[in-house]
Amino acid sequence: MTLMKKRLLAIALTPALSLGLVGCPVNPATGERQLILISESQEIEMGRGGAAQVEASMGLYDNPELQEYVSEIGHELAAKSEKPGLPWSFKVVDDDLVNAFALPGGFIFVTRGILAYFNSEAELAGVLGHEIGHVTARHSAEQLSRASVAQLGLAAGTVFVPEFSPYASAAGQGLGLLFLKFGRDDESQSDELGFRYMQRAGYNPTEMVDVFDMLDRVTQAAGGRGIPTWLSTHPDPGDRRTRMEEALAEAGGSFEGVTGRDRYLRLLDGLVFGKDPREGFFQGSLFLHPNLEFQIEFPSGWETQNTKQAVYGLSQEQDAIIQLSLGQGTTVEAAAESFLGQEGIRSGGTARWEVNGLQAVWGSFTATTSDGTELGGLVVFVAYNELIYQILGYSTAAKLSSYDPAMRQTMRSFDRLTDRDALDAQPARLDIIELDRDMTLEEFAGHYPSSVPIGTLELINNVERTATVPAGERLKRVVGAPPRDN
Repeated sequence: MTLMKKRLLAIALTPALSLGLVGCPVNPATGERQLILISESQEIEMGRGGAAQVEASMGLYDNPELQEYVSEIGHELAAKSEKPGLPWSFKVVDDDLVNAFALPGGFIFVTRGILAYFNSEAELAGVLGHEIGHVTARHSAEQLSRASVAQLGLAAGTVFVPEFSPYASAAGQGLGLLFLKFGRDDESQSDELGFRYMQRAGYNPTEMVDVFDMLDRVTQAAGGRGIPTWLSTHPDPGDRRTRMEEALAEAGGSFEGVTGRDRYLRLLDGLVFGKDPREGFFQGSLFLHPNLEFQIEFPSGWETQNTKQAVYGLSQEQDAIIQLSLGQGTTVEAAAESFLGQEGIRSGGTARWEVNGLQAVWGSFTATTSDGTELGGLVVFVAYNELIYQILGYSTAAKLSSYDPAMRQTMRSFDRLTDRDALDAQPARLDIIELDRDMTLEEFAGHYPSSVPIGTLELINNVERTATVPAGERLKRVVGAPPRDN
């Protein structure tokens, strides 16, 4: 990573660490003594703030019934843990990645992406139990206690104003997604605790073996290039399947707990699969947003990213950024005044020029990073459909002139979306089918066509294509447009 990229993408993370020693108590979940410099109330405060960041940057999945269901299962497991009194929270975020994560203090999230690959309530319970284990074992607090403030991301290149940390919300989510990746020992311990909580809550722990199988299959299908995010933030401590089978054997080897396959699959019917084009998608360098009915074209060859809060473009040399987000204010004039009036911003003046017939205010500015780097930029505020859009472009002051044409071209490209195909774009969804006869997955794919390859059906059903599935069982297929890559 270049120094310039570090400066442009620097993230300030300031955890509320106590410098006083809270103590080395024995953790009731692990039976081990831990050096913890953070009180439980501080963990809760940090986790609550981090959870708000996650919800703002990723968004919650709009399905109240599914949200209530996941929360119900999570609270049932948490009540069986050694910390039932924490303010536990279990929510589904609207993200297609295969992921689940825990923040300090009991704030736990699963993605709709990972839900699509589970095939029973017990599998969901296994992952939630694992995340609960990270909380009860206080793994995040232990890491924070061992780390120095400098190791937690107080980057020297951070600019004074929030607009100049473009990937901050995505990269810094909730103190735990990038900076607090768990170690392999923590993973083994959380596997054991998840096993414990599943048993206590009456779930069949053998289902967790299928979760490990699924994660391995997803990794292999991606050729090692698309490791599930749950594995990247929760590194594999070894052969998890073997470890789980050993734990099952030690516990007696025979389990008759709740599996909950039918109930779980019924609730997945209609789940969005893959990226949701209604939230915006790219066609090459052209970004289209059906819900908000706008389009904008980024410079060709730039790296682009669409998040809940903003759309970004990063230059090939990684020394310039264009960002589209909502402006602050009810008019273009108010939004411009709010942005250019921030501490650390030096306004170069404003002017009123329409953008494709839409009311707009243009401005230029300079700013200085905390390490003394001079930045220069352009910004335009556009009024459209009762919203104010802010399109911001910036680079170093020395390079701004070379990027000025590309930035202005992108800003001028903001326009109404009128393409009917784009406006009507719909996400792919899961369709749950109850089999009326025995059939292989190959026969199922022929009888109930999907918009994804049979290899994807194998993954989401955790069934080999030649395996026979008995009548009365339920299988998933994907209907609608094939999921988009971006």
